[in-house]
Amino acid sequence: MGTLASCCIIDDDEFFAFNAKRLMKDIGFSENILWYTNGQEAIDGLVGLMIENIPLPEVIFLDLNMPKKDGWEFLEELKNIPLEQRRQTSIYITSSFVSPEIMGKTKSYEMIHQYLVKPLTSKMLQSIIASKAAC
Repeated sequence: MGTLASCCIIDDDEFFAFNAKRLMKDIGFSENILWYTNGQEAIDGLVGLMIENIPLPEVIFLDLNMPKKDGWEFLEELKNIPLEQRRQTSIYITSSFVSPEIMGKTKSYEMIHQYLVKPLTSKMLQSIIASKAAC
């Protein structure tokens, strides 16, 4: 299975982030795993990567309900990053909620690749690697 150069978790749930990072390391999902606890911290971090001329993560796992700047606000800010710099980034919503309304709203953002219900599983991660390899 191929490994991604980098991925990013944007979630204020430490337990979820810890378990997701452990699972990613166990299956060799990504060489570099970034973790931000809210949307503002994530935007600041991603802009910092761009300033350093470091590519944005290939995959972002985004929670929708967070303090300071939630997932929706993060998505709106991400639109301000030039498409050329975010073209290779796939966003996966990670949520505990299974709401048709929320799932429908995610379809209005073409940068969202898929809606995943927590917790992440090795099968989910392997599917993401396979879809990235097919691109």
